[in-house]
Amino acid sequence: MAIIPEKSPSSGTSGSKPSQRHLQTLRLEDVAAAAGVSTITVSRCMTNPGRVSAKTREHVLGVAAEMGYLPNRAASTLASARSKVVGAVVPTLANPIHAEMLQGVADMLGPAGYQLLLGTSDYSLATEEHVVRTFLSHSVDAMLLTGRDHTQSCATLLRRAQVPTVEVFEQIAEPLDLSVGSSNFDAGLSLGQYLIGRGRRRLAFVGHSDVDDSRIAERRNGISAACAAGSLTPPKEYSASSDPGSGGGGEIVGAILRDDPNIDAIVFAGHQIAVGAVRHALDTGIQVPDRVAVAGFGDSPIARWIRPSLTTVRFPVREMGREAARLLLARMSGDELGRDRTVRLGFEIISRESA
Repeated sequence: MAIIPEKSPSSGTSGSKPSQRHLQTLRLEDVAAAAGVSTITVSRCMTNPGRVSAKTREHVLGVAAEMGYLPNRAASTLASARSKVVGAVVPTLANPIHAEMLQGVADMLGPAGYQLLLGTSDYSLATEEHVVRTFLSHSVDAMLLTGRDHTQSCATLLRRAQVPTVEVFEQIAEPLDLSVGSSNFDAGLSLGQYLIGRGRRRLAFVGHSDVDDSRIAERRNGISAACAAGSLTPPKEYSASSDPGSGGGGEIVGAILRDDPNIDAIVFAGHQIAVGAVRHALDTGIQVPDRVAVAGFGDSPIARWIRPSLTTVRFPVREMGREAARLLLARMSGDELGRDRTVRLGFEIISRESA
């Protein structure tokens, strides 16, 4: 779009103003004429790049960029009933695991001509519902949600809208539509067995207060099952008031040991708060792992860089994002998928110095 002032012959006098202004809007036809191709070729370069050669697309997009052309997404959505946008809702942007998962989604959606529209729920189901309503009002072609828990009205809204929807980060037997994730219960069970196998006998589990998150509950249940199988006392439960993605709250390790000196292993629901706990222990003279082992769920570079480095459960989050995008692309192309609408991924126990 260019704004061109038009001056009358007498407009050169001091203090005079242009007699009028008008907006000149570039059209698809203008780009086509400048590039020497048809309007349908320009349209395909913008919205369906797989139907033109890479050389043609590079030429057309170069001409469009030089001219300052911006496609009218609202008009193209009305014409094709496709916005080429996928809405994604994650609990927080502070956790690098969510960013890595979204990068996996983008790895698949980008080459197919789709972009992500991102929102956060702040671990609130009501906020998630509000974001979903907003995205649907903008005619997104598909939705990605975190976890299996949603308000009833949110689930009903998505079913009525018939928008392809994938739920990630959990293994879900009966998803809204599609799901990709790992079993958080099995991850908790395996981490509990790992700690018990290394001689730990009194475990504590730290979740987050005011957070409605089924993944945390499943991890805690898995730890409890490991203790029960080993004929041990159930893990003592504590809650941190910090945002799960902030890394704060690690100072709770001192309070736990004062409350119950027999605890010899503390499992945190996430890895960032666990890193904070290791750092707090280091600062206050608590020996990790000699006095108490520390472990968490999730992995990022900071878990490797802290000393002692953090023992944790690693989920294949980038692969999760790619698989989620693959399912959405298949669904948007009309594939019903059948039994393949759920993908179960594994996990790894990453054994490091803290346990």
